[in-house]
Amino acid sequence: MRLRNSCFVGLAIATLISLPASARQNPAPPAAPPAPSIKAGAEEVLLDIVVRDKKGKAVNDLKPDDFKILDNGSPESIVSFRLIQGKEAVSHTGAVTQLDTMHQLRLVTLCFEALDAPDQRLMARKAALDLIRGEQGANVFYSVVMVNGSLLALQPFTDNKDALAKAIESATRGGASSQFISESNSIKAELRRTLAAPPSGQGLAADATAVANSDPAAAPAGARVTNAIASSFGEQAVQVALVQTMLNMLRFDASYQGDNTRMSLEALRSLVDGLVPLPGRKTVIYFTWGLILEPQFDEMFRNLKSAANRGNVTFYALETMGVKTWNQNDGAAGQLNAANASIKSDVTAQDGRVSKDQILAADTAETAGRNNTNLILRELSEDTGGFLVGDSNDLRVPLRHINEEVSSYYEVSYNPGITNYDGSFRKVKVEADRKDLLVHARNGYFALPPNVHGMGVQTFELPLLKAISDGLSSKDVEYRAAGLLLQPHPDGTDAEVLVEVPLHTLTPKVDPAKPTQAIHFSILALIKGPTGEVVQELPRDRSLNVTPEQLKAGTFTEKFSLTIPPGKYSFETAVMDRESGKIGAQHTTFTVNPAKGVAISSITTVKSYNPNAKPKDPSEPFQFQNGTIAPTLLSSLTVTNPDATLPLFFTVYKDPSIPDKPTMEIEFLRDGQSLAKLPLPLADPDPQGRIQTVFSVPAGRFPEGTYQIHAIATQGATTADSRTDITIKKQAAAAIKQ
Repeated sequence: MRLRNSCFVGLAIATLISLPASARQNPAPPAAPPAPSIKAGAEEVLLDIVVRDKKGKAVNDLKPDDFKILDNGSPESIVSFRLIQGKEAVSHTGAVTQLDTMHQLRLVTLCFEALDAPDQRLMARKAALDLIRGEQGANVFYSVVMVNGSLLALQPFTDNKDALAKAIESATRGGASSQFISESNSIKAELRRTLAAPPSGQGLAADATAVANSDPAAAPAGARVTNAIASSFGEQAVQVALVQTMLNMLRFDASYQGDNTRMSLEALRSLVDGLVPLPGRKTVIYFTWGLILEPQFDEMFRNLKSAANRGNVTFYALETMGVKTWNQNDGAAGQLNAANASIKSDVTAQDGRVSKDQILAADTAETAGRNNTNLILRELSEDTGGFLVGDSNDLRVPLRHINEEVSSYYEVSYNPGITNYDGSFRKVKVEADRKDLLVHARNGYFALPPNVHGMGVQTFELPLLKAISDGLSSKDVEYRAAGLLLQPHPDGTDAEVLVEVPLHTLTPKVDPAKPTQAIHFSILALIKGPTGEVVQELPRDRSLNVTPEQLKAGTFTEKFSLTIPPGKYSFETAVMDRESGKIGAQHTTFTVNPAKGVAISSITTVKSYNPNAKPKDPSEPFQFQNGTIAPTLLSSLTVTNPDATLPLFFTVYKDPSIPDKPTMEIEFLRDGQSLAKLPLPLADPDPQGRIQTVFSVPAGRFPEGTYQIHAIATQGATTADSRTDITIKKQAAAAIKQ
């Protein structure tokens, strides 16, 4: 690795050598307050049910006795039953009641995958425009998002059809994700400002509370929605819900380059988690060419469906390929033939060598049956109570049905009497006694405690949540975790949460017939506010196939991107080795300061550098000289020669309101004593006001021990600083060879 123009910091070595060799010991961070324990309790299962006759017409005259519900094969008694129609609920006796304001909301998210083919973009555009221009039910609000390298916001929830049409045109025009990043970031920033500082100056949520406790007519004029709802308090409550829900949906914005399936599943899960807290029926219409689900993503897919079912989120997948003149199963047959040929060639090999195709033959055979992209889309839709719109060039009828189902459905609940919330999947089957009726309802759910449903908890999170809530600090699974603070904004600071898992700490599942070993681990990071409330929940579940060499020396790095408002936070993480069941857990704290004057990011160690020579991406915090830095939380270095260096990276953010150029000093400390304080030249800011800097610590000249690096940025009368610890170990080169 070579970084051009990186700064080398020299020190008065004689001063360093004269100091004691003992490393400075940092005090342990204060323990974060434990979260409430997860407890099980009685729970009712809520189902949204849509029924149509054999001609596709909605059937809205059924009674409770017309339905039969099986939960894990056992018949269940209906506890509550009503037909939801717009703002009203109709009981089985015909009594009509008005729904509460929040239950009246009908939220529909149009989610567009990036489509390369012009004909597919045209079909998606026409379908979406037909949908929003069709006959709408009461209080239907649409949002538009796009999955293109990350999850991008193009239009917050609204019933303004002109604004929606503009966003749909944008989502289907094609182009790189960089074209949409700035627009998406602006939308998110405006949503945060709206929630925090509407016309009253106290915050939209505060306005809604004030209205509820005083005069409904006092609602601020700036907090309105165009589809009027009964009272001023209703308008305020709706506005709070729409803004907060949209922000919750957009919490996931990480990129997975070259991993489109993972990106899509993570983006869809983020949409579901954001919608879960609201009552009523929520809908995601997914415009995509298809989805190929490889075996390693099976659990992610199951968890996505489970979260949607728990939160009453219905998927309608709209496949944009249109009528196909080829058989989708042809691809599967081709793969199976290739796998069979590879296995046969292995038998007849003369020299004992095995080709790459032969190594992958088993995996090829396993995934061959998954090449029909409609199968996965159909499963996602039907298992969550919707249906697939595909293999057709005339979408008017299915789109009309979607509009009908958004606002009219049966809402049925029952109590399954669960006593052991073990996270197992429970199948649900709904049948109608009348003949020739087609019933759409979710097909099941995971048995999770009621008090974690609103969190959108996945099954693998339960033991991790318990470890965190018990205040467990354990090294049974070794890993490193930290939150890196990056660029500040008026409404919060961008951050990257890194979790690094050395693979050698995990237990592999070994198959003697395969050259690779399977490892499976789960990660959970919780960011909690001052009172212990969960501000951000960041779960990941990973399955990898690695070689013995990778298992021995490799490290897996998980990165989460988010924006955090100013305040004091606790940062709690846990990692579970799924094969052994062992869990590691860590707790720490950090503070996000308000943006004022010059700013500086966290200091990170440089793991590697990729000089990809791409134009600078405004959204990439670890870009340096047209390349990309891979940061690592490993801050120790074993030195074998006096010329060894340790490269560190940080970014200074210039305050555009201050004319002075930022300056920088680097201070080295040990045991709380300052060893040296030296100026560090800075480059000119880029167009975003960033000064990305790499400097090298002459680690080979340091005595063994732990040192603190203190970077101080100054601009005008403002200063900002960042600190990190590094550990230097010495070892002779001959000892390493042995």
